[in-house]
Amino acid sequence: MVIASLCLLPAVPVTPAVAVTPAVAVTPAVAVSPAVAQPGDRYAAIDAYVRQRMRATQVPGLSYAVVGPEGPLHQRSWGVDGRGRPITAGTPFLWGSVSKPIAATGIMTLVESGKIRLNDKVIDHLPGFRFGGATHASQVAIRHLLDHTSGLPESATFEVTDCLAPTCPPPAGRIGDLDEVTPLGPPGSTYAYTSANYLVLAAVAESVTGRPFPGYLRDAVLDPAGMRGAIADAASARERDLPPGHQLLWGVPSSIADGVDTHGAAYGYLGGDLNDLSAFASLQLRSGQRADGGTVLTSDSVRLMREKGRLQPGGTATGYGLGWRVGGLEAPLDGAIWHTGATFGYSATLILLPQHDLALVLQQNLHGLLHDGAVMQAGFGAARLLAGAQPPADASTLGYHLTTWSLTTLALGLILAAGRSAVLLRRPPRPASPLRRTTVATAWSLAGALPWIALIPLAGETGPRLLMMWLPDVSLALYAAAAAGAFTVALRLALALRTPSSDQPRPGANRH
Repeated sequence: MVIASLCLLPAVPVTPAVAVTPAVAVTPAVAVSPAVAQPGDRYAAIDAYVRQRMRATQVPGLSYAVVGPEGPLHQRSWGVDGRGRPITAGTPFLWGSVSKPIAATGIMTLVESGKIRLNDKVIDHLPGFRFGGATHASQVAIRHLLDHTSGLPESATFEVTDCLAPTCPPPAGRIGDLDEVTPLGPPGSTYAYTSANYLVLAAVAESVTGRPFPGYLRDAVLDPAGMRGAIADAASARERDLPPGHQLLWGVPSSIADGVDTHGAAYGYLGGDLNDLSAFASLQLRSGQRADGGTVLTSDSVRLMREKGRLQPGGTATGYGLGWRVGGLEAPLDGAIWHTGATFGYSATLILLPQHDLALVLQQNLHGLLHDGAVMQAGFGAARLLAGAQPPADASTLGYHLTTWSLTTLALGLILAAGRSAVLLRRPPRPASPLRRTTVATAWSLAGALPWIALIPLAGETGPRLLMMWLPDVSLALYAAAAAGAFTVALRLALALRTPSSDQPRPGANRH
């Protein structure tokens, strides 16, 4: 979503039933050759690499596991949560858009039960759905929502998601905000990833089942998969004592990200601890079979979800299945089935490696849009090591720092300029040519307009509330710069329009 995060404690031991290698010193991951490493050596290399990425990105707390069909094979937890408590395998995190394959699994259980079909039109279940007008809305099918080809643009996310107030309406109460959104094209013709699709899916599921989606998802997927500690709404977040996540404030991780969209389980507000996310990965490696021998989904449905979507009429593969990202990564991860996710202060990665019958899950309690790539690299690099390759070159957080500090410098400069202009306005006017006064006023007007040039389109797309939630330090600097700029422009114009009084002595004149 949006303009899409230390004190490292010793590794936390897991239950005796889980095979775990001893803790290792932090050394560069390249010290072990994955191509010939035994599992213990490979896990040690992953441990070292993940901790190195934690330091590089200032992540306060992290928990990850290598998972097989029967459960975790290796897991580690380091750092602290948003309340300063040590991270363990039982510490809850939010998963962001890793919620989507879990929610899609819930939708597919409705398909298997015959309650809906993938080619059902959305309006058959939601008569109030009017996205793009009645004609367009009547052509949008359930499948189009699952694979992000409904025609909803990426910006539609900001219209209906991330509502953290207790009074926020359920999914069906939000879809009206999509009525005036302009479609990218006919349903099935254009791929655009947006959480709005999955909010509409939640509304469909609630209409069909007559239940809130989090409750249905818990009964149909979470509990059968062994994810009994999963967070699906604000109430379960309170039960699990979900700590606040972290965002960077001028380069310092700060536990300021708190709150859950109680109706957002389908698109980004599922969560839980390491065991919960590992249980879902194991379910996937078992092709939808429960650990007790039952079935959450048939293998045919699991396989269908992992097929790349195809646009019509050209038939181009989109790289997104029904809730999963399919391929799109460099070898040896080119066969991976995966998803990443982030919400305010949290990020997560789930990568299935079907060819190895393994998965990697990783949770972090830091996120920020301007350093998303650097934070997410921990999961992708660890998965490459697991698959027998070297991690990529380190992603940089330079973009975040350049943006934040340049805007902060601009804000401070304009605040000082406004202060100086106020001082000059209190002094008697000094003679100056009209050309000079006009030139100075124009220069300051251009400088004062700079933050508004960035602020107006940015805030117009996301809204001031979401802008502040996703980019707190950048937003504060931008708002401060815009306010100081406007004040400076007003003062400089006032200075330019003043004329010296007739009794004001001219420069060089004799004073008696």
